[in-house]
Amino acid sequence: MNMIVLMTAAGAPLAMLGLSTPDLPQRNCIFLIHPQITSAVFESKEGKIVFPDRPTEYPCSYARKKGRTDIAFTNQDGWRFAVRIGRGDEGAWRASLADDAVSGRAFSPFGDRK
Repeated sequence: MNMIVLMTAAGAPLAMLGLSTPDLPQRNCIFLIHPQITSAVFESKEGKIVFPDRPTEYPCSYARKKGRTDIAFTNQDGWRFAVRIGRGDEGAWRASLADDAVSGRAFSPFGDRK
C-alpha cells in the first residue's frame, strides 16, 4: 500500500497520504492535497489539521494484520493520526489531540499490493 485517500466524514476529498516503500514496520508518509479538494474543505477543521503548515514527511508505523493495515504517526502540531484500511481497501482515519478529535473515511485506490 503506497497511497491512501482521506476524506471528511461527509465523504468530501481531503488528502492523499503517500507512503514510502519498501513495506517495513517503519515507513515515511506525507500528506498531498487531493486534486478534487474544495476551498471549503481546505479551510475546514479537518483541512487545518491535515495541512497545518507546509508539507512535512512523518515517520509512521505500518502494520499488516489479518484482514487490515494500520498506519499511525504524529504530525508537527501533535495530532496523532491513525488510519485503518480493511478488506475491500476501505477504512477510516482519525486524528486526536488531547480531548479533541476528527475522523473520516479512507481507502486505498491501488489496494494492498504485496
